Amino acid sequence: MVVSAAEWQQWKGFVVAVLYGVISITITFFNKAVFETYAFGASSFLTLAQGVFSIIFLVAMKQRKMLDYPDFSAETAKKLTSLAVSFCGMVLTGLAALKFVNVPMYSALRRLTTFIVIAGQYFMLGKTVSRDELNSVIMMVVGALIAGWGDLSFDPWGYFLTGLNCVVTALYLVEIAKKSKETGLNTFGLMFYNNLLSIPALFIIVYVTEYHIIVDYKQWTSLGFHFCFFMSAVQAFLLNYFMFLCSTINSPLTTSITGQLKSILQTLVGLFTFGGVQITQSLGLGLLVSTAGGIWYGYIKYAEQIVASKRNAPQPTPPPVETVKEKVVLEDQEGENSEKV
Repeated sequence: MVVSAAEWQQWKGFVVAVLYGVISITITFFNKAVFETYAFGASSFLTLAQGVFSIIFLVAMKQRKMLDYPDFSAETAKKLTSLAVSFCGMVLTGLAALKFVNVPMYSALRRLTTFIVIAGQYFMLGKTVSRDELNSVIMMVVGALIAGWGDLSFDPWGYFLTGLNCVVTALYLVEIAKKSKETGLNTFGLMFYNNLLSIPALFIIVYVTEYHIIVDYKQWTSLGFHFCFFMSAVQAFLLNYFMFLCSTINSPLTTSITGQLKSILQTLVGLFTFGGVQITQSLGLGLLVSTAGGIWYGYIKYAEQIVASKRNAPQPTPPPVETVKEKVVLEDQEGENSEKV
């Protein structure tokens, strides 16, 4: 079955959101395996490796003409400094939080990002959401909190890092939409500057705080560790790409909501992978409420896309309309012809 260009444009936002959700699930478990299964304590070093891999992929794909973005410009780099800072904060706090909390707890707490994104869009972009859309978001968040409440083992530092990660992630999503309009860069250009500006700061952080952890680590020869570390680094490039793409093609809020929906599946899988979670009645109730809110939100966005596609559909060209002057001339000619007859 061949998909037309018009059909692809209609479904492109949905496909991008699904891919972003899938990758964000798998990378979480690879990160958790690196930190818990293989007891690797250098989260900033993993972040640095992810940035280096992203730059390598971007440069190699540009040289092979698989993608394109403008060459480096110091003026553009200055404009994107705040985006790089928020990116570093998002990744560092997220990886650090995974070292102290289990996956269901991490997923439940991160659902608070949605409220922050709504506020950020309002104050930074002047964008509001409909009442039904807001109510569906509230329903998702409340259900997620109910689901996670009975399974969360309290860890003050883990809670703090996860909450901070929600704030920085929301800022990062809003900054993507804002900076793409200010600079005119495409997705790949934003990714290039974002990673390039982040690497120097990450290198300093790693050298100051994690040098001895890296040197003393005992499992550098483990093939399983190499696989999980490599998959985490590669998927970070893909996750960053689809996060950029989802925020620009759809919206920061849609990106955040997609993250909330994938967190439901992520919570379920997390219950049976790394252990330490007790299944309670509140978990089932919360997941039911959160899923219902997600379905409601999906229906709202689908209805909006249908209305938008009908509004943007090409209209048939109407036949030329005769002007009053042309009509009078034609009537005079018809009168003259009838008199001749």
